Amino acid sequence: MNQPPSTAKAVITALTDVFADLPPALQVAARYIIDHPRQVGVQSMRSLASKASVHPNAFVRVARHIGFEGYDDLRERFRDFVVADDMGGFRDRARWLQALATEGGSAAIVGAMASAIGDNVERGFRKQNVPTLESICDTILDARQVYVLGLGSAYGLAHQFCYVASMAFGHIQAIPRHGSQPIDDLGFAGAGDVLMAMTFQPYRAETMAAVRMAGRQGMEVIGLTDSASSPLAREAGTTLVCPTHTPQFFQSQAAAIGLLETLIALLVARADEDVQARIESFHGERHAAGMYEENERLGGVG
Repeated sequence: MNQPPSTAKAVITALTDVFADLPPALQVAARYIIDHPRQVGVQSMRSLASKASVHPNAFVRVARHIGFEGYDDLRERFRDFVVADDMGGFRDRARWLQALATEGGSAAIVGAMASAIGDNVERGFRKQNVPTLESICDTILDARQVYVLGLGSAYGLAHQFCYVASMAFGHIQAIPRHGSQPIDDLGFAGAGDVLMAMTFQPYRAETMAAVRMAGRQGMEVIGLTDSASSPLAREAGTTLVCPTHTPQFFQSQAAAIGLLETLIALLVARADEDVQARIESFHGERHAAGMYEENERLGGVG
């Protein structure tokens, strides 16, 4: 690059564009900048490197790769970001979490998880653009068939989304089906169909193979992932990004669940009026069949 990016947003865009060409260590550093822009402007390079588990020099090399003389010049682009602390800015919640931390043991774990999940959900929604969400919903509503793919940690997300969506729509299905592979289920799909794929670090090769196959077949691809630098974000036509960070060994699904529930709400709101009748009929048949313990219709999805 001849001229370095002039804003934090431009830095993130530049890093996303060159991400696939970076060596592995630099990809780690770049991904941390992309995913944690609020921290870049206020924390030292060594602190960021420690959190990202890379050598500090990786951040220097990343900065030079996109036209800066050094990391400090890149960091200046992020000075104007508002810092959101781990407590989310809510005084009462901060006091509660701090109290749990001082108790230690299980209470500290509960506090750390509550902080991470709350922060993920808040940041996850702040990342979203309403017109983009509306466009995704219209793409799903207009599709001939929608295939929702999730493997590993994303398997439950995909099936929950389809389980609820099927109460209102008949053209949304989860893949892979039992006994098949994702690419098997897409064998006869093509233009007019949509693949909604979900994958989070470490990104599943089977999911990416299905995404590339869908692209070759002329399908519209919608991605849900944890970073703008993920392979899914680079290959999907439209991508939704949700943070999944926790202090534990597993990823948090809270932000992704919230976003998928929001998509279903928007789908129903933007669909034809007969969708409301379909939902009512669906639940009516269940109540008539005695599927629920309560006799009264209390609402919800069982």
